[in-house]
Amino acid sequence: MENAKKISIFDKLGEKIFTRTTMQNFLSKISKLKENKIVLDFSNVKFISRSCADEYAKFMQDNRKKIKAVNQSPEVSMMIEVVEDGLNAILISKTENNSERVLCEN
Repeated sequence: MENAKKISIFDKLGEKIFTRTTMQNFLSKISKLKENKIVLDFSNVKFISRSCADEYAKFMQDNRKKIKAVNQSPEVSMMIEVVEDGLNAILISKTENNSERVLCEN
């Protein structure tokens, strides 16, 4: 992505990202940047909790900036994909009148 601001997640948050609040604060700063093209570099990030991945995935769905994630480890990538799949399942389950259908029944 040309002319994009590159941000190292490792430099900002470390190699293991545990708390939802940490991710919320980081993404809040990203949303306030004047730049509209951003590359988030996940080099050296070894772990992201499910709650952090949830915040990240929701932000990526709702933001208006052009953001590209690069260098995600297989573990980080898998956690984000699992959360995204769950969010997409919820979106698909909504009917035209915005009421939700039951995804699973016992």
